[in-house]
Parts: sequence; structure tokens; C-alpha cells
Amino acid sequence: MYVDSHQHFWKLARGDYSWMTPDMKKLYKDFFPSDLEPLIKEKNISKTIIVQAADTVAETEFTLKIAEDNEFVAGVVGWVDLESSKTKETIDKLCESKFFKGVRPMIHDIENDEWMLQNNLNENINYLATKNLTFDALVRPQHLKHLIKFVQKFDFLPIVIDHIAKPKILNSEIDEWKKDMQALSRYQNVFCKFSGVLTEVGEGYSKTQIEPYVDFILNLFSPNKIMWGSDWPVLTMAEKYSNWFDLAMDCCNNFSESEKNMIFANTAKNFYNI
Repeated sequence: MYVDSHQHFWKLARGDYSWMTPDMKKLYKDFFPSDLEPLIKEKNISKTIIVQAADTVAETEFTLKIAEDNEFVAGVVGWVDLESSKTKETIDKLCESKFFKGVRPMIHDIENDEWMLQNNLNENINYLATKNLTFDALVRPQHLKHLIKFVQKFDFLPIVIDHIAKPKILNSEIDEWKKDMQALSRYQNVFCKFSGVLTEVGEGYSKTQIEPYVDFILNLFSPNKIMWGSDWPVLTMAEKYSNWFDLAMDCCNNFSESEKNMIFANTAKNFYNI
């Protein structure tokens, strides 16, 4: 039985998905548990983690309600304003739900690439650790050198890099990304999501395009620090759910069964305390 460590739901009428526009035809519609359930059943996936898709607390509360109503959801990674003086109270309120597992600021949409190093975040980020919460780092390659400093600063906080840091696969930019990911992999508190790779290329992707990036990550992080995720429904811009699962499994052919179980289930269970 597997775990999908990264998926989303949304309801357009909520009006808080500022990044989504009507020209995103495959994504510009509602996605609910009834859409995902048959897809995960087909691949024997028993649990999922919902990850925030809007920078509002209201959307986090919306996903927590979904978690309470759907047995296959094991946890929610939400959003809070890490710059606010009232955030501790917000975190306390969200922690009333057993499904609230961590937070994800939308770093890759923030204009200042060094935002994560601002001192006005320190108190709230420290508070995450006292509440046994995790931190999803939604970053691009230009953020990685800052993320290294962030990881050093908060070496007690469980941090997972989303979507292998969204390398620029179409541009074949790899060397600097490799160097920075190598540095990050050395920290005990840093994990990596094996997700979001195909959408960096798009529908016309080929396995040979992604292999240098995927192989590097799979060899860099030990299986107990890598977790597979679908990034559904964003995934649908490039591929079907079942096909990405099969391709990811194929990429892990050289691993033992117990190592595959770590990548496709147990690392996520351990990281998110599920």
C-alpha cells in the first residue's frame, strides 16, 4: 500500500487561487476527492497528503475539512503568514485538527529570492518545530543557495524540497542545481519529493529528458529521505496519474523492495507523522 506525498484539491468559486488563469485549460476547473479516489485505488495508494494551493488560511481550513471527510487523506500541508505577529494563534487553531502536518509558503512566487532568510520569520518558524510541524520548501534552482543557509539556521526543523526544486530541464541546466542539491542532501533534516518532474517539461516529455535529473536525485538522497508524490492535478498538464506512477516505479528498478517501500510509502509516513 503506497502513499502519495503531494496532491491538491481546489474549488474555483473560492476565489483564492490567484496563480490560476482560464488559459490553464486542464487545471481551470474544480478537483475534488471523487476525482482522485479512482486513480489512487488503481495503483493501490492508500493514503495521500493534501498540499496547499492558495496562500490563505481559509484554503487550509477548506482542505482540513476535506481530510476529515475522506478516509484516504492522511494529512494536510497548509499555509500561514509567517511574517504575522498573530501566526502562533493561527497555528494553534489549525493544530486542533490531527490532519494538520506542516506549512508551505509559496516561496517560488515571492519576488525576493532571499525571503526565507528574513529575521522577521524566525519566531514563527521556531514555533513550527515546537508544534512538531514540517516545512515544505517550494523552490526553484535560484533559491537553493539561500535554502542552504535556511537549513543551517533551522537544522531542527524537518524540511522537504518539493518537486526536486523544479530544475530547468528544458534548458538542460543541471550543473549548478546538482551542486546545490548535493550540499542540501548532507543535512539530516532535509528530504526531497520525487514529484513535479514531468510538468517541468510538458506533454511532449521523453524519459531521456528527465533521466539525468531523476537518476541524480535517486542516487543522492537515501530512500529514507525521498518520497514519491503525484502533484495531481497539476500533473495532468503533462501526464495521467497512472502513467506517472508507473514511470516513477520504473525509475526505481534498481532499488530493493524495502527501499521502494520507503520511497513510495514509509518516508512520507515518517516525515509527516502519519
